[in-house]
Amino acid sequence: MSPLALYALSLALSKFPPGKSDHSAIAMPECGSDPKSATCSLERRCEDVEDPVCNPPRFEPCWYGYRLNREGAPCVHTGNPGAWVRTETREEGAERLTVTMQALADAATFYGGNWPGGAVDLSRALLSAGGWSTGLKRQIQTGQLRGPGGEVCLMDIQPKTLRSVVPFELARLPQEELAQKVVGLHYDENRRCFEAGALLLVRARRWAESRCKSPASQLPYAFFSAYGTGNSCHTIGLFGDYARLREGTYLSFRARKHTIFPEWFKAPEPG
Repeated sequence: MSPLALYALSLALSKFPPGKSDHSAIAMPECGSDPKSATCSLERRCEDVEDPVCNPPRFEPCWYGYRLNREGAPCVHTGNPGAWVRTETREEGAERLTVTMQALADAATFYGGNWPGGAVDLSRALLSAGGWSTGLKRQIQTGQLRGPGGEVCLMDIQPKTLRSVVPFELARLPQEELAQKVVGLHYDENRRCFEAGALLLVRARRWAESRCKSPASQLPYAFFSAYGTGNSCHTIGLFGDYARLREGTYLSFRARKHTIFPEWFKAPEPG
């Protein structure tokens, strides 16, 4: 991993630690595909009642499709049956995020020349925007869970907006084919996702600088608002003023200059 990717990973593990959500699940082929009769043990996997990793396997009927994250949204099936799943452990999540943060760092490096503060600061902004929107959850990353408006990938981008920032050959694809280009666990899909997010953040910052009449100290709030809404300097009254949450995390990241990992995590060597 590059030094910037390691730094981004250290921020991600501290602010958005894995192993905390049922929306980060892993399939269990050993349990079979019958929703009424698993071929594996359905006992709790450990004793801590507050740890989702300890929850017993559960059947996810939409494992091979996707659904929108809103009440009553149906599963869009692919024709395949569902799967028994378990919650991802923190170690598995950290391993997943090593690839993810390399993609984020490379996207930030690619667009860093267009961002005051360069690639390092753009990586902080990307992680703040995407982390708060998605929690870096595995099912959002794979595209199995999408936003209420069909938003995809860890940068939570609406399909119409995504089409406006991807290369020409991708912009011509049908909507679901385009979505599949930015969701998944591999480097290429995540790189496309973060490059789209980086370009949108650069545009949002420029828009906020020219349209939002606020002091320079309030600029992060303004550009996170513009990123999330497309055309507003604030998010007052929207999901708890969500741009304020992203701003707070971004500023805390800016104050953290060093790469520091939790004790349980064995960091990869830079390279």
